[in-house]
Amino acid sequence: MNRLCLPCLFVLLVLDLSGCSRRVSTATVVLVDPSGSVTAQARKQEFAAVGAFIPEMRRGDLLIVVPIADDEAADIQGRVLRLQAPVRREAYDTDLRRFRDLASREYAAFAADLLAHSGDRTDILGALDVARQEFEAIPGSDRRRLIVLSDFLEEDGQYRFTSDPNLASAAKARNLAAQVRREHGFTLKNAQVNLGTLESTDLAPLGSERRLAVWSFWSEYFARSGPRTRIQFDGTGMLAGLDSE
Repeated sequence: MNRLCLPCLFVLLVLDLSGCSRRVSTATVVLVDPSGSVTAQARKQEFAAVGAFIPEMRRGDLLIVVPIADDEAADIQGRVLRLQAPVRREAYDTDLRRFRDLASREYAAFAADLLAHSGDRTDILGALDVARQEFEAIPGSDRRRLIVLSDFLEEDGQYRFTSDPNLASAAKARNLAAQVRREHGFTLKNAQVNLGTLESTDLAPLGSERRLAVWSFWSEYFARSGPRTRIQFDGTGMLAGLDSE
């Protein structure tokens, strides 16, 4: 009777266990900015970049797209797009191909509607509250990512980042961010946060000190969400490398 050596048995055991391991699904929540302050070209680019996620979705992956509206509390009803890839496999991956086709068409209609009705104001804080609620409903075992694409100039009727005296300096902006974070009770657990800036007609004229204050505000606002928060100026270019991280 042939006997396997102990090292061989160990290798077979590892291969067997790895074959039975369950893939961890990825839950991605994306905030898109269709507001008029973002240039028309940047709006088209951001929606195209988010749409490129769909052909790459694997079984169990979840993609939630939240538009940054004029008044998030009033406007968000019925405007969140949720797409989840199937878990049960069909022969020849028919399930995935069918899902990706239907999801791409649904997303295209969703994007076209938002592009045709760009808002005048930008309630990023309200959209982030919606994102937090979406994350709370996602199973804790999923890998979580938040992507925010915007010019990050909050203009919600209470705050106007282009002229608010609280954003005259980076120090004042951080103080305001800590205060607003407490008011909203905002925090994200175990989520990678990616903030990508978009070309904006309102951002370009701002002085360097106020632009620095805007970035300081958002850095502080996400400070309690963990160390994995990044602000990148190439708002849509950063998306291509996320799946490799």
